[in-house]
Amino acid sequence: MNKGDNLMLKYLMYSIFLLSPIMSQTDPDTSSSDDGGEEQKYAMNTSVYVDFSKNTGNTTAEILYYGLSFGLFGDYGPLKDTEFSFNYSANDAVVSGEQWEDDANLILKFDLWASQRFSPFLFLQNEKDAIVGLNNRLNYGIGGKVNLMFGTSISYALLAESENYTTYESTIESIDSVESEYYYYVWDYDTTYGYSEADSIRDFARHSIRPKIKLKLLDGNVVFDYRFYYKPNLEDFDDYLLQNELTVNIATFYEAMSIYLTYSDSYNSRYDKPDAQFKPKDSSLSIGFQFDL
Repeated sequence: MNKGDNLMLKYLMYSIFLLSPIMSQTDPDTSSSDDGGEEQKYAMNTSVYVDFSKNTGNTTAEILYYGLSFGLFGDYGPLKDTEFSFNYSANDAVVSGEQWEDDANLILKFDLWASQRFSPFLFLQNEKDAIVGLNNRLNYGIGGKVNLMFGTSISYALLAESENYTTYESTIESIDSVESEYYYYVWDYDTTYGYSEADSIRDFARHSIRPKIKLKLLDGNVVFDYRFYYKPNLEDFDDYLLQNELTVNIATFYEAMSIYLTYSDSYNSRYDKPDAQFKPKDSSLSIGFQFDL
């Protein structure tokens, strides 16, 4: 288990510890005050998914996708119109002996007055993607959201960030020389190149700007959710991240089951260079079923 896995596991355990008092409530829909006063309404939503497949023979592969999401919405104690969300997902895939996917993402968000015109929030994200050399990225901060018309909103957050990348540099491992058999005093050189690995660790601040549109269609049976993130370095706007996220959720005849479509693409200016070891853009598309517990 590498450093990124250890940090991800640490934050996951902290999150489960913080969620335990909430998830242990006997009634998920109501909570009564100690003095027997009025009931305080809130709603909870929890979903889990696991997908494992293994192939042998001409193609060998072991693929594991899993995740957990938890949401608390409404009035909870003195916190009015509150949203608390926890999301964790991980992908681990080895195909023909080569690591195809090795990433994980944990997000915690606390949103006060979520449905009001203005909503302050706290945010924490811990992620890794070993395929593109990202061992660990932790960012956390505070921000605010402004709800606009027709399901649109825009938010801004100031984030403290710590990231750890593995970088690869070309090195000369050996140089062999032999005298040319055609010309005296002329030597041919055979150079062997290799790559050395090193950790690149940075601590800095980042802006996060996110417009969003969320529409509920056909009496709420179809939910369309699109978000765009622009995250430049506070001191260098040429160093930035871009991300598009689209989710479409369609209800079915069975209340606990829904069909979903998710698409995302991300861009990292770090790799938009001629000598970069990785591509600057990644995209993914998935379609499946989800069961809510």
